[in-house]
Amino acid sequence: MGGDETTADLAGMFVEPPMCYRPYVWWHWMGSNFSKEGITRDLEAMKEAGIAGATIFNLTSAVQESEAPIENNPWPDQTYRSEAYWDALAHAAAEADRLGLKIGLHNCPGYSTAGGPWITEEKGMKRVVLSHVDVQGGRKVRVQLPDPDLPSFKFYSPNEQKATWFRDISVVAVPDRKGLSARDVMDLTAKTDASGLLDWDAPSGRWKVYRVAYAPTMAFPHPVPDDVWGKTLESDKMSSDIAAFHWDNVLEPVKEHLGQWIGKSLTHVLIDSYEAGDQNWTEGFKEEFMADHGYDPAPMFALKDADPDSEVSKAFDDDLKATVSRLFLEKGFMTARDKIHEAGLELFWEPYTGPFSTADAVALADLPMGEFWTYSSGKISGTIVGKAKENGQRIVGAEAFTGWPTNSHYTEDPAFLKKSADGTFVSGTNLLFLHHWVHQPFDDRYQPGMGMGWWGTHFGRNQTWFKPGKAFFTYLSRCQMMLRQGVLEDRSANWIHRKTPEADIYFAINQGEKPSSVALAAWDPSVKPEYWDPYSGKISYAPVQDKEDSVRVTLDPGASMFVVLNHGGKKGYKVSQSITVKGETSRPVGDVWNVDFAPKVDNPFSINDFRLKDFKDSDDDRLKYFSGTATYKTKISVGKEDLAKGKRVVLDLGELNDLAEVSVGGKKVAVLWYPPFKADVTDFLKAGDNEVSVAVTNTWANRMIGDEQFEPDFEWGQDRGRDFGRAIKAFPDWFMKDEPRPSKGRKTFAIWTYFWKDSPLQPAGLTGPVNLVIQEVN
Repeated sequence: MGGDETTADLAGMFVEPPMCYRPYVWWHWMGSNFSKEGITRDLEAMKEAGIAGATIFNLTSAVQESEAPIENNPWPDQTYRSEAYWDALAHAAAEADRLGLKIGLHNCPGYSTAGGPWITEEKGMKRVVLSHVDVQGGRKVRVQLPDPDLPSFKFYSPNEQKATWFRDISVVAVPDRKGLSARDVMDLTAKTDASGLLDWDAPSGRWKVYRVAYAPTMAFPHPVPDDVWGKTLESDKMSSDIAAFHWDNVLEPVKEHLGQWIGKSLTHVLIDSYEAGDQNWTEGFKEEFMADHGYDPAPMFALKDADPDSEVSKAFDDDLKATVSRLFLEKGFMTARDKIHEAGLELFWEPYTGPFSTADAVALADLPMGEFWTYSSGKISGTIVGKAKENGQRIVGAEAFTGWPTNSHYTEDPAFLKKSADGTFVSGTNLLFLHHWVHQPFDDRYQPGMGMGWWGTHFGRNQTWFKPGKAFFTYLSRCQMMLRQGVLEDRSANWIHRKTPEADIYFAINQGEKPSSVALAAWDPSVKPEYWDPYSGKISYAPVQDKEDSVRVTLDPGASMFVVLNHGGKKGYKVSQSITVKGETSRPVGDVWNVDFAPKVDNPFSINDFRLKDFKDSDDDRLKYFSGTATYKTKISVGKEDLAKGKRVVLDLGELNDLAEVSVGGKKVAVLWYPPFKADVTDFLKAGDNEVSVAVTNTWANRMIGDEQFEPDFEWGQDRGRDFGRAIKAFPDWFMKDEPRPSKGRKTFAIWTYFWKDSPLQPAGLTGPVNLVIQEVN
């Protein structure tokens, strides 16, 4: 996945990094809704956008907290692991190979954790269960011990599964008082028959008699495809035999159906973050625990229940956690790793939130991963990054931009995503897996189309800004390429430092609201610091500093920059001189433009002599509810003196929403996706008149709000309120029969929406003011 480049090679690849440095995506296949045509279109779109590969998840047809399936799915026979399913996966692997992309599979249905319909209660996760009776001693006691309550598991799923059996471990008596020790516990197992009937000459005093048993936890993977809902369980994580059984069931069919692609386009198996709950027993657990700690754990479960705050209970807790963690890793995940490797694949793993040591788990993964959400700073676990560094694991992945529905209303754009992206890079991430790129199996008439229920972020080929958004993906790729070089030296709040044999590479960010200056390294007069700008792809020398005591970089709010100290002598690449602006004058371009409108899901139209304004404030519904790309065209005139040596011409677009592709004279200048929206157009201008076009793309929100002005031609399902949105109940009959849509006013089609008739419209279009800025530069 790249690394060990010379600085000169990095410079040559900086504008367009090769595929090995590009992000991956999580490719969610929703229930039975997959098609070969959609698979091909999705993968071709990934290639076009500069995505290196994808991890396939098989989820329920729609997700909220967990399963919330949509009804009347078009292809109900395409069940999980049916022939149609394997045929579609083989098609995906073949198409990925054709396109030079890499794919992988989540190991089980759903996104957590490791199990499937092949796991029975016998092979599922297990935990200790207790029942007890209070006994007055000093007499012969004959008492039927009650069966322990059996576990059930629900998590966030609407489906609850309850265990059907338990097995006895031991029967013990504990004095009914505080301050207990292990010596106070009496083993009564031999005095109890198989039904739980106890015959005991009880010593004087009050006793709690415990029936100590174990039972299935009933934890299950989620949110699984509709046809296996309620039919799956998580595998036992502390038994090597059961782990091997699980992984054989995962991998043998993969080898059978996809074997020719393994090691080519099919490269990895993923284990997502742990959501399977606790496990504290398995066959042979007593012996494993005693080998670790020298005492029997079974009576200690009773003692802990009777006196949970005692020192002995707390010590037992620590010992229990240690053995559980060891068995999870040695018996469960080491088995997983070995089986995956034997199959010719790699293990990608988010090793956290489970009852095991994350620090110890990192080394087991071929690619250790963290995660970050769009509401956060982007920082991932320092434990994962730190242990990866210790282990010599140079690539650290992250589930990237997972979006809670409150801030993923089809309103996400690259400018919104940049903060968490920059934050994750300085925390140590250098390979992103974009969450999510939902598989679109249907005709392109139906957009935005399938989604992951209420979850974001909404990447994918049906996104309005899919094409100009490639500039954002390129930004991510430049960052990933630079941050995979050499070894990690240091991480700070606002920067990260890597070292290669030739250079020191620093990546600095400013997530504050004011300009910020950061000292990165001691000043070395023999090395001229270089700015490698991941936003523009340009490389230049850093400006001359007033005080040369340290290498510093000054960043505007939201900005980021690589600073490279090249110690390698001869560079072998071009570095532009830094530019100092001595003075500038602004010329208004004017606010009347000719505009070509290309709605994402409607017919194009044009308006000449259009005066710049926010589309949401228009009385024309075509503009008010517009989602797509509006291309503004005008002419600007410059004189020879404006293009003379020592002059630079910048097009300042003012305010716009949300991305803009600037062209001059028919030649692309830049895609602007983060403010300030300014482009250096000097090299594209000629003296006289110049045609300028600015293609501005906004989000889906306004068109989806426009649709809510019309009655639905489908039935609404669950309504989760204004913050979370609402589902359609079922695919409508007109959709299923490929008939004309009954509602001519509705243009979009999505299985989940966040909007109502009176939802506030989003700012849209180019509002300016647009100025041509003539600068005098050094």
